Amino acid sequence: MLRNIFRGRRPQPTSPSPDVSRPAVRPPRRKPARPAAVASALALVVAGLGLAVPAAGAAGAASTDVVRAEAAPASLSSDAAPAAVSRLGTSGNTIVDASGTPVQLRGVSVLAPRHNAECPECNPKPISDVIDMTVSDGWQSDVVRLPVTVWGSLTVEENVARYVDPYVQQAVELGVYIIVDLHHVSDYGSTGVPQSAVSEFWDYVAPLYADVPNVIYEVFNEPVAPASWATWKSYIQPVVDDIRAVAPETLLLMGSPQWSTYVNQAAADPIAGTDIAYVYHLYPNQGDATAANLDAKFGNAAQQIPVILTEFGWNPPGEFSDPVVTQGTTSGWGIPLRQYLDARPHISWTAWLFDNYWKPQMFDHDWNLLGGEHQGAMIKAWLADQPYASPCADHAAVGATAVASSSGSSTSGAAKAVDGDCTNAGRWLSAEGDAAPTLTITLDAPTVVDQIDVYSGFVGGGSVNVLRDFTVEMHTSAGWQQAAAFDDNTLGLVSAPGPAAAVDQVRLVVTDPSNYTPDVARVFEVAVRAA
Repeated sequence: MLRNIFRGRRPQPTSPSPDVSRPAVRPPRRKPARPAAVASALALVVAGLGLAVPAAGAAGAASTDVVRAEAAPASLSSDAAPAAVSRLGTSGNTIVDASGTPVQLRGVSVLAPRHNAECPECNPKPISDVIDMTVSDGWQSDVVRLPVTVWGSLTVEENVARYVDPYVQQAVELGVYIIVDLHHVSDYGSTGVPQSAVSEFWDYVAPLYADVPNVIYEVFNEPVAPASWATWKSYIQPVVDDIRAVAPETLLLMGSPQWSTYVNQAAADPIAGTDIAYVYHLYPNQGDATAANLDAKFGNAAQQIPVILTEFGWNPPGEFSDPVVTQGTTSGWGIPLRQYLDARPHISWTAWLFDNYWKPQMFDHDWNLLGGEHQGAMIKAWLADQPYASPCADHAAVGATAVASSSGSSTSGAAKAVDGDCTNAGRWLSAEGDAAPTLTITLDAPTVVDQIDVYSGFVGGGSVNVLRDFTVEMHTSAGWQQAAAFDDNTLGLVSAPGPAAAVDQVRLVVTDPSNYTPDVARVFEVAVRAA
């Protein structure tokens, strides 16, 4: 997981996949009102713990519905809370429902409730309201992932009563699946989280929801080191055995070392037990979303074992992305990932993060959905099976006349920089030996420009392949003027502001094409955004 500060084409499957369904579309549901007696009990429990209870409706108040009156929640049963969902399990390399039909789960992770309202400049929402949002207003999540973080001085029972059970109850009311995710991000064993701490949590939680088909258990979010599958397996297998003894039918999600990236090792030597799916966590720092890269990461393993991406996400450089792990764009990373996963419906997923603070978030601090090259709007469209066009495909310079000082080949000419295609096939490449490449774009008509977005590099590359030193210039009736200069650039997407006057030409002047051999300019697109 990532906080405000960093912690640490359509390819086909290689073999035919079975027909996979989504869980049934739910009718809109209203959140049931909580009885006044429950609210009073909640206030008493909170007061007993020495916590302030904000007044109802107070601006910026933290959630008041996260504490149950009981010291520990009563176990749910099918009599007390009839399930609106089918019990899930696994068969072969797929997650299946109770009838054996393959199912693809798609949804989002919410913020760990214990960390809600940490952002002083953000507009906080109670986590219960956030979960309601994931299945309303066009969002169509059928699973919500609920991280459960270290609970400090609270006992496991108190932690579950406050930060887990209210949301399990809510998921049952809404008719969605909920992943109870023990959200350790840590080494394990002698140098990290002791096995006894993991066992303590699951010894309490596993039997609690064993009879609730809505609930899925993610056993350990991101074990880091030792970076050994054999060591990890010997550590976690007894925990799985204990869970299975009291929750024999609950779907288990299994992480792995190195921030849950060892699914290839899991495929070669699975955890003993039934109804286990294996977790992979994917971010842009692991490379581009090409079939070759994703197959090697988790796609090949997913042909053998059930795989679910319980974390992935991206945002372009800026305040909504960290500087190392999550920097990516919808055009260059999100859309290729969607194409890859849509072609492989046996792989389920939950996107990270349905929040307005922790990175990479889907909303700004005031809960406005982030669109364009940010992930929020595309994830929403994806969940609803709606198309989402690449932002580099629709701008004022698509199809404009482009002239370059050189081109690497007949298939990488200047026109590629304004063809609306941010794949490798849609790049202008300068010729080797051209130490100062230039690219000039003549717009079809003078246009008032808000900004120029320059996409550079290559899919499968990295920060060394992007344009390194260059300027963005614009031509108006007053002549050429510099809009922005970039030195020692390492970003695949940078932006330059537009002038107040109408622009008829845009020019890139490159003084250092890249930090790579061959040292040529690589430009996916020069996107001219009209005001």
